[in-house]
Amino acid sequence: MKNNYMKIRLFLLILLLCRLVYASSLDSTAFYVNSAVLETEKGNVIITFFEKEAPNHVNNFKKLVETGFYSGKIFHRVIEDFIIQTGKTEKKDLELIAPEINKIHFRGSIGAARKDDKVNPEMKSDPTEFYIALRPKPELDGKYTIFGRVAKGMSIVEEISKLKTNDKDLPNEPVKIIKVYLDRFFDSEKYEYYSNQ
Repeated sequence: MKNNYMKIRLFLLILLLCRLVYASSLDSTAFYVNSAVLETEKGNVIITFFEKEAPNHVNNFKKLVETGFYSGKIFHRVIEDFIIQTGKTEKKDLELIAPEINKIHFRGSIGAARKDDKVNPEMKSDPTEFYIALRPKPELDGKYTIFGRVAKGMSIVEEISKLKTNDKDLPNEPVKIIKVYLDRFFDSEKYEYYSNQ
């Protein structure tokens, strides 16, 4: 009996040592991902991208960020517990983006806006407008391209979503995006997950 107890203790000790060695061998630089920081009047929102699933949408978004397109834009469509939306422009001749519909709507998902099916049966995306979902929206799945997620700052998104609006979902006192810039973000959730394997 005592012999079995010692064997179990030895096995658990070896298992613990193996986990420690694996965790220490993880290259933390592998957990830095491409991101963008939205500096708003309410605080910062950090987003990361689904570069494999929606490469054309991600590249388009990055190019807009690099030109400063989103600086000064407001969240022009706000629906509590649904979405906040920004990126509206008066330019009419912009080329639409072919759909890359691979992801579902979840809390914090970032999707490309588009016109409805009657005028846009191909489900092409608006090249500048995007929205952030406040909760899962299965009724929108398979209809819009999701190209990123909120990695940090969901409380800011929620705060914006609670703004008082007029009958066209425009906030009475809109929140402005001060600037947006590209960055690298340490994905601590992913790091923790692999550290504990």
